[in-house]
Amino acid sequence: MSTPDRAKASLAAARADVIDEVGPGARAAGAPTPGTRPARNWLTDVGVLGVAVVWGSTYVAMQWSGRFISVPAFLFLRFAIGALAIMLLSLRVWRGVTREEVSLGVLFGCLLFGILFLETLGVRYTLASNAGFLISLSVMLVPLIERIFLRARVARSIYPLALLSLAGCALLTLDRGLSVRSGDLIILAAAVIRASQIVLFGSRAKGREVSLLRVTGIELWVVAFGGLLLSLAQPRQSWHEVTHLPGNAWLVIGYLGVAGTAFAFLTQLHAARVSSPTRVGLVLSTEPFFAAVFAVVLLSEHLSAIQLIGGGVVLLSAYLGRWVDARRPQSPSAPEVME
Repeated sequence: MSTPDRAKASLAAARADVIDEVGPGARAAGAPTPGTRPARNWLTDVGVLGVAVVWGSTYVAMQWSGRFISVPAFLFLRFAIGALAIMLLSLRVWRGVTREEVSLGVLFGCLLFGILFLETLGVRYTLASNAGFLISLSVMLVPLIERIFLRARVARSIYPLALLSLAGCALLTLDRGLSVRSGDLIILAAAVIRASQIVLFGSRAKGREVSLLRVTGIELWVVAFGGLLLSLAQPRQSWHEVTHLPGNAWLVIGYLGVAGTAFAFLTQLHAARVSSPTRVGLVLSTEPFFAAVFAVVLLSEHLSAIQLIGGGVVLLSAYLGRWVDARRPQSPSAPEVME
């Protein structure tokens, strides 16, 4: 990116959410507080690492929950719980909500719903480990989308890194010859929308005074409302699914709503204020690794040597992409954001 928006947007570029699940509000968070103590930085890193671990587990949780509940009903329950938790923890912040924050929240909530719908659907038709690796491709797609649509200047090293990530993607998904799992293609579509969302948020939020917490909260309510609307298309089936969910499924959805959504977003917003956005982004880039670990341990998934190499290549390209971005000179202008 050619502006500070990209460095800030990279906060949650690795995924999520659902998920990543990360709302773009967290991606545009402010600069580190001057004079932050190293000990505090390490505590912040531990919190962000916790987010990466939780998000890594969400792919397994989403795949498992698919046995009991449809995608729309799942999204409604998860994000209604998450949005409600955020609102209860930040009641005072909501008193000053503006029309601009509502419009931004609705716009990016619709995009977030599309991303999460595809992620939740796609993970049911591929390996959970594959989903974790493939969604990280959004990191490399951001500068390419900026170059094509915004004519932004891009470091030359980004292009070979993008090719490297595509090669890793091929090794990861073509493990059965030339046939590709349908879920892999759905996750790739989610990665494209996520990268577009990051770019669009950076351009729309630039120079505007908005509260990231309020915008993010509105986004989550939009996702929940979208899930509710789609659930009403088949009200009897949705009602039957919700009323017949086993207790352990409710625990998983509650975990995703509180830990995978509310905790993850609030931790990112705090980390962006006291630490470097690039540092936070690099810690979050470990998410696909944890996704693979949970998939192997809990779902007994098996990754071939070629798939492991492909996943490693995707992770390496994402890590180097963030490193290149951190070394680029930044322009002085940036969005005015508030907690």
